[in-house]
Amino acid sequence: MRLRGPMKRAVHALFEKFDAMVSPTRASVAYPADKNFEDVYPDISGGPPLIPAGNLCGLPALCVPNGFGQNGLPTSIAFMGPAFSEADLVDLGRILQSHTDWHTKTPPGT
Repeated sequence: MRLRGPMKRAVHALFEKFDAMVSPTRASVAYPADKNFEDVYPDISGGPPLIPAGNLCGLPALCVPNGFGQNGLPTSIAFMGPAFSEADLVDLGRILQSHTDWHTKTPPGT
């Protein structure tokens, strides 16, 4: 809890320069639904550190599909914004989806 105050100030300063941060949602493609993440990707801890930092600071984020990777498994992109920027993040997701068709596709072989 002691770290939340300094983290919130640092993130607030970051969003004075940028409207949103964009990152991969995970550090890998999705994992098969019938397996545990740790079993499929034992050397990957999850997503980029931006996501847990946003969680600690209570920041909104939006993830949208952006393709398929290894073994035809889906990937996604995350938009994170400052507090109370949910509408802006939805607009970003809507803009991305208006220029792509990833949100209409299913993994190969399904």
